[in-house]
Amino acid sequence: MKKSDRQNALAVAAVALCFMLTLGLCYFLGGEGFLLAFNQSEGEVKCYLLCGGSYENVTLARNAAELAKSRGGAGYVIVGDVSEVVLSAYASYDDAQSVLDGGSAGTGAYIKEVTVGEIPVDWAPKDMRGAAESALGYYDIVFDCLYETANGIAADSLTVADARTRVAVCRARVEEMCSDFSDASAGSDDARCTELKLALVTALALIDNVALSDMYGSAAAVSSLRYQCVQLVLCREALYGVLAG
Repeated sequence: MKKSDRQNALAVAAVALCFMLTLGLCYFLGGEGFLLAFNQSEGEVKCYLLCGGSYENVTLARNAAELAKSRGGAGYVIVGDVSEVVLSAYASYDDAQSVLDGGSAGTGAYIKEVTVGEIPVDWAPKDMRGAAESALGYYDIVFDCLYETANGIAADSLTVADARTRVAVCRARVEEMCSDFSDASAGSDDARCTELKLALVTALALIDNVALSDMYGSAAAVSSLRYQCVQLVLCREALYGVLAG
């Protein structure tokens, strides 16, 4: 299979995952990101989205998102009652607050909390729980790669070429995890196993969608890494809703 065909297939799988996991919430992947309205839930592990502002008009939000992208922000638009422009995702509230306090996100910036886990594995058969727990580790691996690589390029401690190498290594790890869990769950018809398999495929698709071309410059690379990181967080929130709900 050609690389382009494989990437297209993975992208389709990513959309399928997000459709299955929303449990009736309607959204789709457009030019500015997933357009969705999602409910926050309680959980032990949170992620924090730094938003540059919210807008009553989605066109204004998209314009603000494009400006954010040109400066290395994710420029990811979440559409609900208002349209929110996400600049970046953080695993630590303190990290997000530090950027907010620094003022670089703008005067209208704020932090949005998202639940991402911890996700239990007691839904899986006993002989599969170890494999399920290992597979769920994809999130930390991919989040750390995207987040740290974006910060490295922004701080000039990594080149775009360095970033391509780091992302390729991350992809290989997740691909191995996907293969291992598929083998461990072979023959299972549990829908939650299917959701976890699709989560892994989605993570691979997001990695493949990172744009790391020297011709577009470092700001575009940072923006792309942060954009995919935000998508990763929102898909993980949806997975948490299914497996922990």
